[in-house]
Amino acid sequence: MKNFLLIFASAIILVSCQQSKQEKVNDFLDAINRFDKEKSNQILADNFTYYGKDTLNKSEYLAKMDSLKNVEYKSTILNIQDLDSIVKTEEKVTSIIDSLLEVTPNIIQKKTYRFSDDKLKSITVDTTLNYEEYMKSLNEKIIPFAFYVQDQHDIQDEKEIFKNIKKYLTEYVTLPVSERKKYRTYSSLQGTYISKNSLYRKLIFRGKKTVTVVDAFFGFPFATSYELDENYIRIRTDKSDLLLEVKDSKTLIGEGFAAGTFTKSNE
Repeated sequence: MKNFLLIFASAIILVSCQQSKQEKVNDFLDAINRFDKEKSNQILADNFTYYGKDTLNKSEYLAKMDSLKNVEYKSTILNIQDLDSIVKTEEKVTSIIDSLLEVTPNIIQKKTYRFSDDKLKSITVDTTLNYEEYMKSLNEKIIPFAFYVQDQHDIQDEKEIFKNIKKYLTEYVTLPVSERKKYRTYSSLQGTYISKNSLYRKLIFRGKKTVTVVDAFFGFPFATSYELDENYIRIRTDKSDLLLEVKDSKTLIGEGFAAGTFTKSNE
């Protein structure tokens, strides 16, 4: 009888020491949020597969942690269910870009974690919520930021920006509100504006100073400079300056010789 009780007690202790699948998912996300490759590697099965926007094997998934570390990626569990063979979660995904640029709403992902022999065999992203709204907000805020970095640091390669993104983001968000507004306007101006009711057919903006003006009669282009003053753009010509008001990110309203509506081209 004593032997039976000892065996029973040992079995209970052994079971109590074993992690539940829910606890393993929590441990795994903790390792991911700390960018701990060694711990993550121990949890993942050799034939692990991640099914999301891209399909990744174990080595590819672990390699991606380097880029996640640069943007201080974090996944926070909002809801978790242990369904015996699988664990389902609802997770909020954030990064330093989201927090410092105030990108909203947050991405919410619903995932399924599958196990085999106590190892995590696969992660499947079942649903991604708020994606379109998030991307719209992200584009509105990251494009002016990228323009600022290119202007102030002469960096054209986006990969180089991401290497020191925390430094550049911190610089950008500490700018006066008026300066950040200027960079939003500069970045939205870049490209070609076309008019069907003006003496000028096209205005092509490049950088913070250069604009090419194309007249509506002969189609002759000439390069000149422009200045930004709040919501107004002053374009220099050999006769008199052209004045336009920035109505929104897609529309300019010309006054005087430049009278007419200029709409941004999608080309």
